[in-house]
Amino acid sequence: MEKEYPLVSIAIITYNQKDYLRECIESCLAQDYPNFEIVVADDCSTDGTQNMLREYEAKYPSKFVLRLAEKNQGITPNSNAAHFACSGEYIAWIGGDDLMLPGKLTKQVAYMEQNPNCTICYHNLDVFDSGTNKTLYYFNEKNKLNGDVRTAIKCGTFNGACSNLVRSDKAPKHGFDNSLPVASDWLYWIETLGNTGTINYIDEVLGRYRRHENNITRAEKHVTQNELDHLVSCQIIIAKYPQYFNDVMCVYAKRLMGLRHKAGYVSTLWRSFCLRPSIKATGALAIYFISFGRIRQ
Repeated sequence: MEKEYPLVSIAIITYNQKDYLRECIESCLAQDYPNFEIVVADDCSTDGTQNMLREYEAKYPSKFVLRLAEKNQGITPNSNAAHFACSGEYIAWIGGDDLMLPGKLTKQVAYMEQNPNCTICYHNLDVFDSGTNKTLYYFNEKNKLNGDVRTAIKCGTFNGACSNLVRSDKAPKHGFDNSLPVASDWLYWIETLGNTGTINYIDEVLGRYRRHENNITRAEKHVTQNELDHLVSCQIIIAKYPQYFNDVMCVYAKRLMGLRHKAGYVSTLWRSFCLRPSIKATGALAIYFISFGRIRQ
């Protein structure tokens, strides 16, 4: 079976998602692909998640691999707990509140097997409201990109997290970078593609991404850890891939530009402008000084 159907490790990351996790797991168990394991990393949930997972393990002893933290560690360490527990030729990442649609694994593995240079393949996602079950939008309505490591650097995380199938031998040996407590996925995709290969898009909706009050991004007045992680990621990428220096500097400048209302307005704009002059930064600085600081764009 290994030769005809390479082992896929479904890596589920969860924390206090018991209300949604069972549905996620059932969508994985319902896959028609014949050779997969389900690796679940739980970050010391307090809602009974771990007891439920032990019940699944008892029911499917050869199917489940559990990593149950005894104390809360955070997103990146929990992701690494799953990463290092995976033994499959491919890793399919999914959050504990998201869903696989029928045929997902079969179609993605077939694509990867037919395209040996493909390191990551991803697909469209149905982004839905948890309360009503209604579709809000489709994740890749606009961005349907194919490319390589440079594409991932320039364009960011255009690949929805729960849509990715990764060749495990291309994934970084150290897993997710622990210096990035929250937003370590962008760098993970870049380092995976940095080990050669392409990222390719399958133009089908093969998963559902749940939107609920606990995962909706809210406008914060201060710089968040997520935003800091992206800035630090840029610095790491420059050190590892100096050949993409100009591309990373462009991304870094855009990130700083986006923080101008949270950090020091003028200093942040000026740093962004110095790194990568743009019409937007130039205009914002000009309007600020002409209005004697009364108008901030």
